Amino acid sequence: MKTLLLTTCICSVENFKDLRRLIISLNKVDSVFFTHYILLQDVDNVDFDESEFMTLAVNYKLVIERSSSIISLSKARNLLIGMVKESYTLDEFDFISFPDDDCWYPDGFWNNFVNIEKEYSVDLFYTDFSSTPALIDFLPNQHNTSNLIRYASSNTTIYKSEVFSKVVFFDEDYGVGAKNNGGEDLDFAIRASLESNNPYFVNSPLIGHRNPLPEFRYKYFKGSFGILKKHKFKTKSLFYHFARKFLIGIVFLFNRKIKFSDFKVTS
Repeated sequence: MKTLLLTTCICSVENFKDLRRLIISLNKVDSVFFTHYILLQDVDNVDFDESEFMTLAVNYKLVIERSSSIISLSKARNLLIGMVKESYTLDEFDFISFPDDDCWYPDGFWNNFVNIEKEYSVDLFYTDFSSTPALIDFLPNQHNTSNLIRYASSNTTIYKSEVFSKVVFFDEDYGVGAKNNGGEDLDFAIRASLESNNPYFVNSPLIGHRNPLPEFRYKYFKGSFGILKKHKFKTKSLFYHFARKFLIGIVFLFNRKIKFSDFKVTS
């Protein structure tokens, strides 16, 4: 199995510590052939030795790109996708994913993913994450729109290249550092799911990442609400979740967690 991974990292001592953990977890895998592109942003901010990262990745292909500035997450990922397409075609890979610099894969995760893919021919896989990830050989598929909206993120979602190629780029109006904060992962996952024939969800925290903070629910409300509004007429389930998100926003508004302007998408 050939898998393309795309990661962005804003240069700092702490972020480099997390990035090393991700690279080390990938370097242990022998059942998947990884090509891993990393975009280091704000490279003038921290002194570092690129060869250190390369030494940690002796068992897979690591490509490090640099940017002197900090750009939005969606724009950074699109930039990485463009860089990859200069050297590869997307159909050279079986699967594509976007792990954050602060996530990691526990021992055995990729072996289990390979087995699930062989048995069920999944073309969109997603799961949950935790600071104490579990290792589970098998769980039944529990995919539905509710779980996709709740759990699909850059860290937890793996796209078959055929599905990915129908979506390709992130909407740069959404995401961390963009006009509408948050929602970029949700948008990509929804668009991919509409192109997918066999999405698969494992309802267990199989991937390592710090636990989400409660304030993220309203911090990224504007972006996620805008995405659900964008897709609300695609399916009945998406319309239901748009309406539900609107009502949640009303509660946030009355509790002064968000502003009225957060209901309006910035274009």
